[in-house]
Amino acid sequence: MRGWVENFLKDQGGGLKLLLIGFLTLALLIPLSMVEGVISERSWRHKEVLADIARQHGGEQRIVGPFLLAPYVTETSITVPATEDTPERQRLVRSEGYAVILPEDLQVSANLAHTMRERGVYSAPVYGADVAVSGAFVTPDLRAVIPNLKSVQWEQAAVVIGVSDLIGLAAAGDLAIGVGKQAFQAGAPGFAGRMFGRIKQTSPAYRDYPQSSGADARFGAIHARVNFASRSEPGPRVAFNTSLNLKGSGGFFMAPAAKTSQLVIEGDWPHPSFQGAPLPGTREVTAEGFTASWAVPALARGYGAVWHGEHAKSLLADAVQGAIGFRHARPDDFYVGAERAVKYGVLFVVLTFLACFVLERFGGRRLHPAQYGLVGFSLALFYLLLISLAERIGLAGAYISAAAVIALMNGAYVGASLSSFKRGAGAGGSLAILYAAFYVMLMSEDDALLIGSGLLLLGVGLAMAATARIGKRQDDSISTT
Repeated sequence: MRGWVENFLKDQGGGLKLLLIGFLTLALLIPLSMVEGVISERSWRHKEVLADIARQHGGEQRIVGPFLLAPYVTETSITVPATEDTPERQRLVRSEGYAVILPEDLQVSANLAHTMRERGVYSAPVYGADVAVSGAFVTPDLRAVIPNLKSVQWEQAAVVIGVSDLIGLAAAGDLAIGVGKQAFQAGAPGFAGRMFGRIKQTSPAYRDYPQSSGADARFGAIHARVNFASRSEPGPRVAFNTSLNLKGSGGFFMAPAAKTSQLVIEGDWPHPSFQGAPLPGTREVTAEGFTASWAVPALARGYGAVWHGEHAKSLLADAVQGAIGFRHARPDDFYVGAERAVKYGVLFVVLTFLACFVLERFGGRRLHPAQYGLVGFSLALFYLLLISLAERIGLAGAYISAAAVIALMNGAYVGASLSSFKRGAGAGGSLAILYAAFYVMLMSEDDALLIGSGLLLLGVGLAMAATARIGKRQDDSISTT
């Protein structure tokens, strides 16, 4: 009986080691999760820096308008029920509001020049934009739109442009409208300022930023007074044009708030991510920059040409959220790559352990479980080395450097532990091949699942090859005894 137990432990050593390797793999989930926490912390710090740059330079810019705002008065007759002392009577209730009139047509041309703003090891693209705005208004018959309309104060009308981040508004040219020019003033006229001030930025670019970043900043506006007292209703076309000089970061958008809206954006950023609906009708993206143009008819914008009353606030918010434009895509965002890499950390550890286990089968010496643990711990350190180097030299250079260090270190360690240069070279070469395949998987989102499945299949095949004769050796040893 004793001899059978000794033979069992001797012949089942491979199987017991595989079981121990499994426990080591589970234990390595602890350092891998800690590394993932460090990467998340650095990524969050990066977002904080971007938000701080946006607060100082200007955030994602969304332009809405120009709108023609005209104050009006309505009179509604209500019936006052009779009481013991007074008979039933009619009473006029007066209320004031602003009619928001959208342009008949709108042309916006924006030219963006980008620079990189650095803060320590972090950097963010920022831009300066020269924006030319032109179009025409047609004064509508507001009596056909606003119920119980009493009067419209056309002499107190104003042209208003909404800007999502007024910190980035460097300058605004005079508004040329009709035969005159008017300078822009801060804010929206009268109580219309409440309509613009209550619009919160809803850009996904700020969704993950800290609350102190300006994600809840108030939407701003500028206005120029115009006297339309001599205009008839409906009136003729009144052409206008102006210019804006904006600073911003993250992206640039314009609301297609006209019967016919045309937008052209040119920039020297080589990685634009076009957003909004519809996407640009024409686009050209090169290594030097991009050009994109949109033509949006009124039927595609989802709201009417005149807003009034309480609905004007919600329609204005819809226009801001439905703006079209682009955001800065960052293909070199190594935090995203590092976060994806660490999620596959267990797969990489399993494949490396299986490769070492297979190499053991070709020689007399075996790796101690503690040596497996050190190899696995070095694989976890790879991700820390990756993120620390990537913040200095970028993801590609950091990945190559970190992979080379870990592969050479583990190859030398396995070779010394097994007293075999060939098996050490095999371990280092296997790691190099795994890192190369892993890099391709990280860089190719579309094929990541296919490559990952192939690596898993390869690992299972290696495990089958290494353990195929374990049971047979036990049977042979028992039969000989």
